[in-house]
Amino acid sequence: MKKKEFWEYDDPKGNKAKLKTNAPELSFGSRLIRYLLIFCCVTAAATVIISMFCYFFPLQSASIAQSIQDFTSGIFQEEKKAIPSETPAVNPAETPSDSLAASKKAAASSGSSAPTQQATSQIPDIEYSSEQGNIEAIGKYEEIEESAPSYMVMLDSAMGPMLYYHQADARWADYLYGGRDPMRQYGCGPTAVAMLIYSFTNSPVTPKDIADWASENGCYAASSGSYHSIVMKSLSAYGLQVESAAGADLEAASELLRSGHVLVALMGKGTFTNSGHFIIITNILENGNVHIADCNSYENTMMEWELEQILSELKHSRDSGSPLWAVSYSEEQLNEWSQME
Repeated sequence: MKKKEFWEYDDPKGNKAKLKTNAPELSFGSRLIRYLLIFCCVTAAATVIISMFCYFFPLQSASIAQSIQDFTSGIFQEEKKAIPSETPAVNPAETPSDSLAASKKAAASSGSSAPTQQATSQIPDIEYSSEQGNIEAIGKYEEIEESAPSYMVMLDSAMGPMLYYHQADARWADYLYGGRDPMRQYGCGPTAVAMLIYSFTNSPVTPKDIADWASENGCYAASSGSYHSIVMKSLSAYGLQVESAAGADLEAASELLRSGHVLVALMGKGTFTNSGHFIIITNILENGNVHIADCNSYENTMMEWELEQILSELKHSRDSGSPLWAVSYSEEQLNEWSQME
């Protein structure tokens, strides 16, 4: 094997003296193995550091991931929409036997001026209370109970009858959103949009179906619930029209409700939540108050609420169209139903 030569400057006059050593020169294969070992050690160390950061700082990690996702989305403006390839499987035992979409088509075929839906005989209407929502309860929000019944009730809305879902319903309360977070605590996003998708499209989904969809389409935030993008991404993917209404004042929000829209609201700390929570403002009453669909409280859903109070408690956020979105039927849906007449 060829010996490797080293140079030393140990001559008092500064002359370079060439010395022979017994250190063998490394072959190409040996150098390659050494570099691979160094690369693997550096990669392993980086992986450990990143894993520890994600474990101890889940909220910050989720925020960084969302920022990266928004940045890449801005680069690829022409990215194809994530449209479900097929209707998610639904357990018949978990949903009504009659699809609301079928009732909606029947109403359109009968010549109705708008594609309204009729509540099926198997699902009772909600019994609204004339009680005013307790706006003095700010900061006194209570966590949902560990056990909850199964809900099956219809709500009134500006778009027509809407099926109510509760995130702590016994049928999915303990289902792990993203494989790790129970729906009863982190499932308000999938539950809220599932109400709208089931009621106003041909897809009879459950909150579990939308939780799975959100996980597969980048809308699940570990230990935090859902990214705000779940509203626009999921509703548009299933065929509904959704646009940001962020910044809408009392007059603008009231007009949206009167013109056939429902509003998805991201609430901040206050009457409805200690951190963040999605609710649906379903319709506006003659006295100016509104009804809501709160997937975390059936009691809140039964009451009347001041729209101004709800708007004042919206979360201070402006990403992905938050904190307020206006939802309505899409042009494609309206055209489809008009052709059925």
